[in-house]
Amino acid sequence: MHTPFINAARALAQACIVLLALAHGAHAAPATEETLRRYFEMANSARMVVAATDAMLEIEAREWQGESDPKEKAKLKARFERTSAFVRQQVAWDKIEPVAIESYQKHLQESDVQELIAQAHSPLGQTIINKVTPALLKQPPVVAAYMAKRIEEIRERKDGSVPSPVVPPQPPAGSKEAQALAMMLGWPRARDDFDKNMADIETRGLEMAAAFNDEATAGIGEELRRFSKAIRNEIKFEEIAAIEARMIAGELSEAEIAALSEEHNNPARVAQRIRIGLADAELMARMSAAVQSSDAFKQLANADSDDAPRKAARAGKAAAKK
Repeated sequence: MHTPFINAARALAQACIVLLALAHGAHAAPATEETLRRYFEMANSARMVVAATDAMLEIEAREWQGESDPKEKAKLKARFERTSAFVRQQVAWDKIEPVAIESYQKHLQESDVQELIAQAHSPLGQTIINKVTPALLKQPPVVAAYMAKRIEEIRERKDGSVPSPVVPPQPPAGSKEAQALAMMLGWPRARDDFDKNMADIETRGLEMAAAFNDEATAGIGEELRRFSKAIRNEIKFEEIAAIEARMIAGELSEAEIAALSEEHNNPARVAQRIRIGLADAELMARMSAAVQSSDAFKQLANADSDDAPRKAARAGKAAAKK
């Protein structure tokens, strides 16, 4: 089972990767160091990485902020502060940029950067850099709060029944929010990423349930398995897309949403998105390996390992609470 700071570090690494991809507007990236640095500067990448880090740490902070026991709250807060300092140091632009350059150079051609820079100067490029990416960075804390509410609803259900799917209210046909919803439902790779994340949540829950395998705790393990499967099966991508659509509709004009939707559906960008995906995957793997090999990470791992059994027990009892 992953400790909280491992999840935070990986989530932040992923947030940075997604940020880079979104800042590119799903285009290719330059293959030379000079042009790549120039474009990253143009795209405000360093500032956006800080914003992504802040957004993800805001989510992580909710664990200690929501704790009612004063002693446990102080302990969780201290752990969060150690984790936060570690993440800010490790997942920072001065560490990301060299790895990004090397990763992208393996998959992308120099000719891509010329098109990329030209597009960054275009009205759509400026919209992506100055409006779309900042708007997307506001979404994770809001989505996390909604997910926490849905998960609590599932936890409190005692009879094991499966309720009717949650159907988000549909915006009026032809409205800007309807336009934004169609865009978010069709956002490149978003549905696949959501499905993978939900599968990962179920896997972690099943791993936790396996710890409760004796006669005295079998009931907790069984409840955790039910709980984990219900989270994956009941929370749908459409619920999250509806939240994101409402937020993006508040930031972009109808013309901007239409232009961005057209860009996502442009067949000429498919090959570029594939190359970006390969570069992103390599960047994520290298960042994750670098973070986990650091001395600071090992020290945090040792500190958190003492709390892991107690954390698993608390989580199991919470899931099984009557």
